[in-house]
Amino acid sequence: MPEDYASKAQKKRKAATRNNVRKAPARPKARWPWLASGFVLGIMTVVLFQRWDNPQQDIVQTIDDFAGKDAPKSIKPRFDFYRALRDAEVIAPDVEQNPVRGSHTNGDIFLLQVGSFRDTRDADSLRARLLLLNLDAHVEAASGASSGTWHRVIVGPFISQSKLAKARSTLLQNGIDNLVLKRKDDS
Repeated sequence: MPEDYASKAQKKRKAATRNNVRKAPARPKARWPWLASGFVLGIMTVVLFQRWDNPQQDIVQTIDDFAGKDAPKSIKPRFDFYRALRDAEVIAPDVEQNPVRGSHTNGDIFLLQVGSFRDTRDADSLRARLLLLNLDAHVEAASGASSGTWHRVIVGPFISQSKLAKARSTLLQNGIDNLVLKRKDDS
């Protein structure tokens, strides 16, 4: 049976009303009790772990009790190295004197290598800078079979230890690294 939907009366709806009553904002829940309980629980856990007996120690204690051994009483450590060092004899080997601090012997001269460059212009630039510092500098060309030609910037020669030390300090004060070279005096 078919129904007639057009003739049915529609239900009346209620008119919308505005509720002017505001709800109170939700109070945030207090978090400090949870924080305090976590803190207390943490402290109790630490205390329990500290008081917990070491199971390895219990096993050792049980084995010692079974074997009939008494626990060793405070054993003092022995330090034998005091006696061993006192009784040991050390013979220092003869060492050649340091060339920088030693006196001029065997016809050796000392040079300072302050740089090594592939390009001649770079070497000449450093040489000019060293000449402005009142140092006697020159450029040497050195060639190797596999590495090609290198241009070394050399300061010196120095026969006196004090002049060598003075030149090294001048170079270091100006931020220039150097290397002491020892060569036989050809003159």
